[in-house]
Amino acid sequence: MKTITEIPKRLAPTGETLRELFLKSGNLCAFPGCSHLMMNAEGVFIGEICHIEAAETGGQRFNLMSTNEKRRQVENLMLMCHAHHKVTDDVKTYTVAKLKEVKRKHEARFASPERAIMEQLKDWTKSAEPTLPTNLNRLHRVLKQHLDQDDRDRQVAELRKYVTRLKKVPIEVREFLRAVAQRMYDMRDENVVVSFGASTGIRTSDLKGALQKSDHAIAKRTRELNSYDLGSIIEIEDDEFRKDYGVRLESLESGWELWMDLAKFCERASIGLDSFAIDLDFAQLDE
Repeated sequence: MKTITEIPKRLAPTGETLRELFLKSGNLCAFPGCSHLMMNAEGVFIGEICHIEAAETGGQRFNLMSTNEKRRQVENLMLMCHAHHKVTDDVKTYTVAKLKEVKRKHEARFASPERAIMEQLKDWTKSAEPTLPTNLNRLHRVLKQHLDQDDRDRQVAELRKYVTRLKKVPIEVREFLRAVAQRMYDMRDENVVVSFGASTGIRTSDLKGALQKSDHAIAKRTRELNSYDLGSIIEIEDDEFRKDYGVRLESLESGWELWMDLAKFCERASIGLDSFAIDLDFAQLDE
C-alpha cells in the first residue's frame, strides 16, 4: 500500500501547463455545449482553472493517494466558465471518470488542424448570450428619468425585442455601432453632431479622423448598419448649401435614442459602452 509522506497543498500550475491547457481548450469552456470564452476580446482571462481531483483536502473529488505535483498537471485541469465550474461541484453526477471524459472530448475538438479550422467557421453570433432587462430601474435612477409604470413596461418590451435582434448582428458591426455611439455622445455639444427629428447623426469627416478609418471603410460599415436597420448614411446641408454626409444611428420604434442614453448611463456609472454593444449585458440596467 502506498504511503503518503507529503502534506496536501495547492500548487499553482506552471506557465507551460497553462499554455498547453489554454491551447487545448480552443478558448472555450470545456462543459458540453457551452460557448463562453475563456479570454475576452481585450485579452483578459475570464474563465476559471478547475481541478478534476481537488488540489486540497475537502475539495471535490480529492484523491489522498495522488501528489501535490500530479494535482497541478494538465491532465488534472480544465478550463470552464464560473457557472459550469459550480455545476461540476456535484460529485455524484460529475465523477472523476465523467470529467476526464468531458475533458477528452472537448480537447479532441481542437486536436487536429482540420477540426480547429472548422470550429473557426462557426456562426459566432450564436456564442453571444445576451442578458435581457426586466425593469430598467437602474437606468432610470442613474439618468434621473421619471416614467410611469406603463411607459416603463413598454420601454422594457421594446428594448428586449431590440436586444434579441442585436444578438444576430456580427460583432464587427456592433463594434462600429459602439464606436459611432461613443463618438456621437462625446461630441454632442459640437456642430459635428446633427439632430434629425428623433435620431442623431455625426459627420463622417469627424469619424474618419477620430476612428482613423477611410471613407470607404466608414461607408462599408454604415451599409452594414443599414442592412440590420441599426443606422444609415445621411446627407447634411450646411448653411452655405454645401453638402456633407454623416452616419445616423436609428432610434427605437418609439423614438427612444437608446445609444445616447446608454452612453450617458455608462459615463455616470463608470462602465464601458462595449458591455452593451459587445457583451450584450443589458440586465445591468436593472435593479
